[in-house]
Amino acid sequence: MTDTRPIDGASWGEWVRAGSERWNTVARSWLIFRRNTAELIRLLEIPTTNVGVAMQLLNGDGNATAPFWDELDQRLHNQISSAASLIDITRRLTSYYERDVPSIITNFRDRNTSVADMNEAAFVRDLRNYLLHYGVAPVIQTLNLHQIEEEGVTQHSIKLSAERLLEWPKWTKRSKDYLLSFVDRDGPTLKDDVTAYADAMFELYSWFFTQRLLINNDQSALNRFRTGRSLDEQAQSNSSGES
Repeated sequence: MTDTRPIDGASWGEWVRAGSERWNTVARSWLIFRRNTAELIRLLEIPTTNVGVAMQLLNGDGNATAPFWDELDQRLHNQISSAASLIDITRRLTSYYERDVPSIITNFRDRNTSVADMNEAAFVRDLRNYLLHYGVAPVIQTLNLHQIEEEGVTQHSIKLSAERLLEWPKWTKRSKDYLLSFVDRDGPTLKDDVTAYADAMFELYSWFFTQRLLINNDQSALNRFRTGRSLDEQAQSNSSGES
């Protein structure tokens, strides 16, 4: 049965306004995460398309390669930190709506759990604490040269040493098991893991942003702001008064 009691416009409007403020904060944080991810991936792609840069990085000339590695540290910190910030800021939004639209919030949390359960996501999220509390990223490189259409291209990969990462004792179980799956002198390929995590987050938040209008017009949420008598009750009252 449809609830026909009038809505308290002031209270509902304040609820929408406060929610919009939280949505806008999440949207800004999401754009920062996407920008930082794109900047990190672009940097990681440079040695895969530039033979000279790839060879220079492998030769280990500190003065020549320092700008690249310094920028990689910066981009990696930015990307991982923005991911953590996005998660924290989103938690404020979901907590705000949990009472009014529990099914949508539960759906989001289930989807987020599916992302968090990915090996790549768990590793990238834990990597932030490793970098903050233990040490710099332990980089290892691989390179294979081949010819494609008479252009020199590279199969250059920047990986993180699983063996050295595991020297830190505070990885979550999923991340630790993931790192243990690599053989000696191997580890996660940074670009692949960042890309997999970013793609999963893109799918999650693309869905979540479509829920904004649905939340504002959810009947269960609207009913919380209804006051007074229903239209039927008002009609009955008017009919009684006329008789």
